[in-house]
Amino acid sequence: MKKRLIFALAALVFPALGELDSLPRNMEQLNQQGLQIDLDKIKERGFIRVLTRNNPACYFMHRGQLMGFEYELVQRFAKKHGLEVIVIVPDHWNEMGKWLKEGRADLIAATVTMTPKRFNNQHDLEFCHRYGQHHEEIVSRAKDNSIQNLEDLNGRTIYVRESSSYYEALQNLRKKKKLRFKIGLVPESEETFEILNKVATGEYDLTCADQTILSQSLRMKESLKPVITLPLIRSYGWVARSNQPDLRDAVNAFFSKELGGTTFNTIYNRYFHQAHNTSLNTKFKPTGKNQISPYDDLVKKHAATYEFPWTMICSLMFQESSFKPDAVSWCGAQGLMQLMPATAEEVGVKKPFDPDDNIRGGTYYLKKQYQRVPDEVDVLNTTCFALASYNGGYGHLIDARKLAEQQGKDPNVWTDNVDQAYALLSEDYYAKRAKYGYCRSEEIIGYVRKIMSRYVAYDTAMGQTSGK
Repeated sequence: MKKRLIFALAALVFPALGELDSLPRNMEQLNQQGLQIDLDKIKERGFIRVLTRNNPACYFMHRGQLMGFEYELVQRFAKKHGLEVIVIVPDHWNEMGKWLKEGRADLIAATVTMTPKRFNNQHDLEFCHRYGQHHEEIVSRAKDNSIQNLEDLNGRTIYVRESSSYYEALQNLRKKKKLRFKIGLVPESEETFEILNKVATGEYDLTCADQTILSQSLRMKESLKPVITLPLIRSYGWVARSNQPDLRDAVNAFFSKELGGTTFNTIYNRYFHQAHNTSLNTKFKPTGKNQISPYDDLVKKHAATYEFPWTMICSLMFQESSFKPDAVSWCGAQGLMQLMPATAEEVGVKKPFDPDDNIRGGTYYLKKQYQRVPDEVDVLNTTCFALASYNGGYGHLIDARKLAEQQGKDPNVWTDNVDQAYALLSEDYYAKRAKYGYCRSEEIIGYVRKIMSRYVAYDTAMGQTSGK
């Protein structure tokens, strides 16, 4: 019974885990009960409900795996207490405290910056142990050289959410320094990543962001730069209700032990410090005449088995690992074809760093994605769809094709149709309406484009005509 309830509640979570109409009829009763329970009752119930955000820092799906800095920490905390995790994502940032106060969840874990005024109107909410020190930065477009000091902010507009710590910091800065910049309020549904993107494209003038979140956007090649560093050192904190002292104590004990430890640092660096997709910047150099990689013979063998052009598999392999058999990505993907551990198990790969086993498994996994595409899609577009699924997971392809059709585009064509729908899935408005949520759109679109263009170059260099 408990297990069935957990799966029913999962519909609150991430859209990938269930449909909203499958929620139990007694959710209101459960919420009311949630107001009264502390850690002992949570353990008796068997699951903890956590409010977070569907964004690149907190919680998202990548290569079919649920990931995110906060998600990994929450999972680690829950495991120590024998709990399942139910993730709940409200539509708007300013609903987080309200939902916790109403008993709809047990905890907030969403890179929430700790400030004295954060929950001014919700005195029964309290921050737990602090973690992740950072400064906040005022951010402009990379080519905007007009801001050299604070006075240069006069007459400009800095766009932030009203519920954010940035709004509070900007108000204090404007008052203390007697500055005349405007604070433009954006919808509470907009993530900081979206706001940064709109600054990069010129839709917004300036914004303010944590150094950690800004560093992620910069690694995703956003055309941005920090221009003013605000003086206060900030920290994040999970949030619980005041009537949950045991839960708060458990969270405090968790962070007291984890902070500075190898596991916490590894998780933190994975999302905020390690460069993503570094292999994309590696220049390819042929290793010999009529040779693409040191593994051509293995590629040809497995490509023939699964009916792919071997030059296309080589292009995929270079994109994934730059032909490095011991490659391990920021998200844990391994080997030449960068298989996630769960994917490797799914396709029977026992030695992920063995070239033969890894290439076989990766090619087989690509074939499985290929076969999932409907028959009415032609070969070229099926290949693009299969590559997108290989990189981002099949769920995001389902969402993108559905969204493309809703947008009046052809769901069976990649270029200028489904790829444009993918781009929308990184925006909160579309992500929260998609079954599989937020998508690392730019990465997937660039991934398909680079592999297909390199495939053509490889095929031409080898003097072949692709047969599929």
